[in-house]
Amino acid sequence: MKNTTLVMASLCVLVGSSCFAADRSIEMSTFPALATLGQSVQFECTGVGSWRAPLSSARIIITNPQRQSGSTEVTRRKMTIDGLTADFKYTIPANEPAGNWKYTCILQDRSGKVRQSVDFVVKESADVGTEPPPGTGSPSPGGGLVDGPIPAHNTITAYNGPATCITCHQEEADDMLDSLHMQWAGPTSDLTNTNGEQLGKGVGGINTFCTYAVSSKGACYSCHVRADGNAPHPPEAADVDCLMCHSDTYQRTTVADPGNAVTVTNVLGQLKTYLFGKQDAQGNYTTAPDFTKMPAGTTMVNLARTVHLPTNQSCLRCHATAGGGDWTKRGDMGLNSTDATIDQDVHLAKAGANLTCASCHASANHKIGGRGIDLRATEAPNPTCQSCHTAAPHSNTTLNRHAQGQVSCQTCHITTYAKGGATEMSRDWRTPVWNPAFCSGQGGFIGEEVRQAYVKPEYVWFDGTSSVYNVGETITPDAQGIYPMARANGAPFDGKSKIVPIKRHFTIMPLHESGKIIPPAIMWMFMTGNFDAAVQEGMKEQGMTGSYKLVEADAEMLITHGVEPKSKAPSCTSCHDGSGATADGKGMIPFAALGYHQLPAQVSSCTLCHESKSQPFETMHQTHRSRDISCTSCHTPAPTGLVQSRNVLCSSCHDSKSWSGSSSHKKHLDKGFECATCHNFS
Repeated sequence: MKNTTLVMASLCVLVGSSCFAADRSIEMSTFPALATLGQSVQFECTGVGSWRAPLSSARIIITNPQRQSGSTEVTRRKMTIDGLTADFKYTIPANEPAGNWKYTCILQDRSGKVRQSVDFVVKESADVGTEPPPGTGSPSPGGGLVDGPIPAHNTITAYNGPATCITCHQEEADDMLDSLHMQWAGPTSDLTNTNGEQLGKGVGGINTFCTYAVSSKGACYSCHVRADGNAPHPPEAADVDCLMCHSDTYQRTTVADPGNAVTVTNVLGQLKTYLFGKQDAQGNYTTAPDFTKMPAGTTMVNLARTVHLPTNQSCLRCHATAGGGDWTKRGDMGLNSTDATIDQDVHLAKAGANLTCASCHASANHKIGGRGIDLRATEAPNPTCQSCHTAAPHSNTTLNRHAQGQVSCQTCHITTYAKGGATEMSRDWRTPVWNPAFCSGQGGFIGEEVRQAYVKPEYVWFDGTSSVYNVGETITPDAQGIYPMARANGAPFDGKSKIVPIKRHFTIMPLHESGKIIPPAIMWMFMTGNFDAAVQEGMKEQGMTGSYKLVEADAEMLITHGVEPKSKAPSCTSCHDGSGATADGKGMIPFAALGYHQLPAQVSSCTLCHESKSQPFETMHQTHRSRDISCTSCHTPAPTGLVQSRNVLCSSCHDSKSWSGSSSHKKHLDKGFECATCHNFS
């Protein structure tokens, strides 16, 4: 069936019809990501896959399903074309109903046409983060938050927890209840080892840092949005602690319960008692404001009156310290990212673009996009560089070819990470290390860390999907004997994958005799420093018996923050030495490891399509690119045979003919055929 599809796609090219190959799609984005009635929106549609530049036509259709009667079509226009990208700037009519709209892009090149649609959110003007105009009065109950003084909040005279906010913001609370930040789980449409079910840190999640969050007796929930801090129990509206994101002053603590204590003997032979949080019959923890960590004179009523939209500080209070410490986990953000230097992060730096986290991670109904390789859930579209920058951001056509091809923007513009602090590169639980700040200041043992600053990334292919280990799955080692807890999916020249920079994090994990990773009851490690005790307790919780061994595991983590000034972007010679086959280790990118040097001998000798010729590397590439010869025509393994017998294959397009030498290849390439149309490669 696959071969038939390829042949039929080629026939469509020959006869000029509107059918298209299966590897062609449209990458669609809007800027800003959250549209507003009465304001302008930039729509961008880019052909991805085996398109032939430039586009011959591009049209957009914007529809509003919220209209109660008549046509839902708002506008239908031509788009401005630049290579394989089409743009259209449009002002959303102020008199239209807000809600979920849709836009459709219809792109066409000389080979065919593709039509693709996507939803986008249009909000009322009062729902965006700006101070209301003078004289507009107070927002109505249930209305969206604004970033500035809100007169209606001055009527708050008592703070009764989240119920104080929910009285007017029930809709927002309901939206938050269904969010990844609240559930710690969400749909896994971008995981290839699941069927899209709801998974995340709170459901089936285990990682290479603190391992199994739900076994931490509340430690991993200290900065969770939920006021009860107990992810396994289904949350309720009263559990939504709005101030965690909407007040940078607010701090809270888990109420300690002398009756909830555990006494252990640790690896140092010391007898130590750990005090844990107060819990109800369902296991919900009790949290309370921590006035010792807030400015003197702070009152909860004043905090409720002065809420604001999330700031960089709001986001980084949790995300910067993930994994147990500042800069520990992600490697591309830390607490000082709120005051980042230009060299550290040109987007966040006040002297740079002065953006906020929400500038890229826009929120619609409390759903926030931004999924890395090692994350499970996808609840909103991922932010893209093209939301702000065009698909051809450089004045140099060669650089634009890189940007539009297989090199992500991050690869060239984030040459090192951990620029604001050392990040953890590995953790070994076999060597306990005392950390006095762990366990809410009671102290605890963590694994031995190796931390580094100014780290050069590794590079992998990433098509937007990944495989991430979930509790209960079996796992097998890779060729190096390492067990992959998170790996990017992708391949060279598949039309959708790009080279991206990653941090690779190593750890030691317990592997059960069944081939499953055992989720440790990690609090036992924190208390005792004995990782075996944590594993044994974890086996009891999971109902597992038998033996286990400790194995080396790793996780690939996308590096996407910490963009450097364009003046620091690498030069051509940083990656290429002019030979066309730069040896790995001599430049930034490991070309051989990424599959660039996998060429049939006839391609290397330039005799596959014509007589042997000699050209400089760059000239040779420019010559072939100018003829629209695809990357996969050369960067491919040697073919293993034809997809069909020669007679059947040739007669599927025309009467059988006979060519001599390499002329048949040249004629087919000139017509735009891909190698895989006729040849097998496995």
